[in-house]
Amino acid sequence: MGHSFWLASGAGAYRILTPALADSWENACRGSQMAHPRLSVVVPCKGRLQYLRRSLPTFVAQPDSEVIVVDYDCPDKTQSWVTANFPEARVITVTDARPYFNLSRARNAGAREARADWIVFCDADNLLAPSFSVELFNRVSPGAYLRTLRATRRGTRRHNVPLACETATFWSVGGYDDAFDGWGVEDREFIDRLSRSGIREVLGPANLVDTLRHGNAERTSLYEHGIEVSMAINNYYCTIKQRYFETRGRWFTDEQRYSTYKRVKRAVLDSLADRESETIFEIPIIASVPPWTARLAASSVRQFRDTKCEFLARLAQMSAES
Repeated sequence: MGHSFWLASGAGAYRILTPALADSWENACRGSQMAHPRLSVVVPCKGRLQYLRRSLPTFVAQPDSEVIVVDYDCPDKTQSWVTANFPEARVITVTDARPYFNLSRARNAGAREARADWIVFCDADNLLAPSFSVELFNRVSPGAYLRTLRATRRGTRRHNVPLACETATFWSVGGYDDAFDGWGVEDREFIDRLSRSGIREVLGPANLVDTLRHGNAERTSLYEHGIEVSMAINNYYCTIKQRYFETRGRWFTDEQRYSTYKRVKRAVLDSLADRESETIFEIPIIASVPPWTARLAASSVRQFRDTKCEFLARLAQMSAES
C-alpha cells in the first residue's frame, strides 16, 4: 500500500584588537598555512563584505586553524579584498547562473576544501571570541557537535550557527541540504540529522560568539522571497523530509530532494496567491516504493504563513537587535 502524510498547521559589537589578540592573530596566521590544521573555519559571503571586514580578523585569530572564505558570486569582490588583506585565508569561488544565494551549497563548497578533522561553519556576521577554538576542543570529543548559547530578550537560546562538528561526521550525514533555496530552516534541518544519527550536542557559553546586528530585509535581500514566504516553503519541505525518514527509515535521494522541494515551493506559492483557495496539493515522492505522498492544504499553508511565520520573523528581528 502507498503511504500518505497529511500536513496540517500548528498553532554589533566590534572587538578591539588588543596586544594579546594581535599576538594570537599572528600565531594563527602561521597556523593557517600549516599542512595539518586542527580546525577548518568555513564562512560564505555574498553581498556581506561589510560584515566580513569585521568578522574575518576574528576567524584568522583562531590558533591551529585554517579559514576558508566562499565567495558565492559576491558583488562586492570578496575574493580580491580577502586576498589583498588576509592572504593566509583561502578563498574559493562559486559561480552560479541563478541570481539568488544558496547558503547550503556555499557551505558544502567550503567544506569540500577543509583539511582539518574538525570544521566550524560561521556566517559573515559572526564574531568569534579569541578563545573560541580553545573552548571548542576543551568541550567536544568524537561523536559530538557544538553550538553556542545566546542571551536574548526572550531568554537564553541556542545558536544554529556557528556550528562545529567532525568533518567526517558532516559528510556522513550528507552535509547541508542544498535543495533549500530560500532563507532559514536549513541549519535546523542539518542539526536534526546530526541528532538522529546519534551525534551528541555540546553547548558553548554565549560569550564565545557575538553577531553584528542587521534587520530581516537585509537578511533576505539576496533570496528570491522574503523571510516569511521562505520560512513557509522551507518548513513544509523540512517536515515532509523528516516524516519520510520516520516512516521509511532512509533519507531522500538527491533526485527526491530537488523534486520534492520544487513541488512544495509551487504548492506554497499557489496557496498564498489565492486567499480563498481550498485546494489540497498532493506531493508524491518520486521513485518511492511503495508510493509515498504528502498532502498540503492551501488553507493550512496560509494559516502557517499568517501566524507562525510572522512570529518567527519577529523573533529573528528581535534576536538580531538583542
